[in-house]
Amino acid sequence: MATWVVTGANRGIGLEFAKQLLAEGHSVIAGVRSPESMKFSHEKMSIFQLDVSSTSSVYEFAENVKSMSQSIDILVNNAGRMDGRWQSLEDVDPEISLDVLNVNTIGPLRVSQVLWPLLQASNQGKIANISSLMGSIDDCMSGRSYAYRTSKTGLNMITKILAVEGKDQNITVTAYHPGWAKTDMGGERAPVPVSVSVKGLIGLINKQDIDQSGRFFEYTGDELPW
Repeated sequence: MATWVVTGANRGIGLEFAKQLLAEGHSVIAGVRSPESMKFSHEKMSIFQLDVSSTSSVYEFAENVKSMSQSIDILVNNAGRMDGRWQSLEDVDPEISLDVLNVNTIGPLRVSQVLWPLLQASNQGKIANISSLMGSIDDCMSGRSYAYRTSKTGLNMITKILAVEGKDQNITVTAYHPGWAKTDMGGERAPVPVSVSVKGLIGLINKQDIDQSGRFFEYTGDELPW
C-alpha cells in the first residue's frame, strides 16, 4: 500500500480521493484549509492545515508531513478555486484573478517544491496535478473564464516542466482533467458522478509512469491537447 498526500481533501474530488484510497487500504495525508471543516475521519488518515496560497502554510504543512513519514509515494495537487465562471472581459477583476492564479497555479508548485525530497525518497514518486479541460488552449472555443482558464493552462506548463526535471530523479508528473464532475464547484448539472471521476483518476495515477509523465489525460484515459 502507498502513502498519498491529497490537497483540498475536505470536499468534492479531494474528499472522494481520500475515501476511495482509504477503502483500498492506502494511507492518506490530507491537506485542508480549515481542518474543522473535515467531517470525515479514518484511522489511516492524518489531517493537517494547508492553505496552498500561503508559502508559510505550505512549509508548515511539509513539516507535518515529514513528522508522519520520511517518504511519500503520490502527491495529488487538487486544491483550487473558481473565478466567477464565464466572466467576459468587462467583468474581469484583476485582484480576484491574481488570487485564482496564486491558488491554482503557484499553489501546486509550492506544494510540489516542498514535498519533492519526500517523493525522491520513494521508489517511484508521482505527482498528479488536477487540471481542467478549460486549461486546454486548443479546446478554448467559448472563451470567457479568463482567470480560471489561464490558471489551469499555467498548471499544465508547470506539469510539463516538473516532468522534465523529474525524469532523472524517478519522479513522474502528469496533469488530469476530472471531467465535469458533480461537486460544489461543478454544480448539480454536472453529468459525471464524482465517484466515477475519482475511480478513473486513481486507476490512471496507479499506472502513471515515465511514458505518461508530462502529458494531459481525462479521467477516462483519453489524452487531451495542450
